[in-house]
Amino acid sequence: MFNHLTSPITIHYRPRNRNTYITITHNAEVCVRTPIKDERRIRILLREREGWIHSKLSAIASRQQQHHILGESIRFRGECVALLQLPQLIKTLEKAKNSIDIEKYYHHFYKNEALLTLPSRVSHYARKMNLHPKEIRFKKMRRRWGSCSSEGIVTLNTMMMQLAYEHIDYIIVHELAHLRHMNHSKEFHALVRTILENERGLRRELKEIRIG
Repeated sequence: MFNHLTSPITIHYRPRNRNTYITITHNAEVCVRTPIKDERRIRILLREREGWIHSKLSAIASRQQQHHILGESIRFRGECVALLQLPQLIKTLEKAKNSIDIEKYYHHFYKNEALLTLPSRVSHYARKMNLHPKEIRFKKMRRRWGSCSSEGIVTLNTMMMQLAYEHIDYIIVHELAHLRHMNHSKEFHALVRTILENERGLRRELKEIRIG
């Protein structure tokens, strides 16, 4: 009947009403109370109020989404942490209008945590290894935890904030070691093991962890 609206629509004929009233229920149903019997006229009224209807439906969807989100958890520093334990993230997620916003805000959270946490750890291991990266960059990457260019630029995946610190440190040391050995030779792994004795175990564990 009213195919331009995706939510269910209920028409209540009220001959004693002088006006038509359109309301949205808590479960996103469009409710029309009207003295009008002509379906065409009702359709016109709904089209005239379509913008208002969609804004109300979006607000309801957002509230339902936020309520669902609050019961979720995320990977953070190697643990499964309930969002209720991260009030700063919840405050940001409350602004989300859709799933794209939610994904964006999650990425912002990990990036901010990375910028707060990783620079000091990189500096610590760089001094310990007597290595001097030209630049340290932080960004979200889909297929790798980090990289090191031939120009001496080390890039770290901000999503590594999902990992335990021992795995974070392994990635940092691994990429710094490439400043001396741009390969995965025996010398490269030996250098990493001078800093992290459990290099083999950490490397094996990291391969089992999905990025993202």
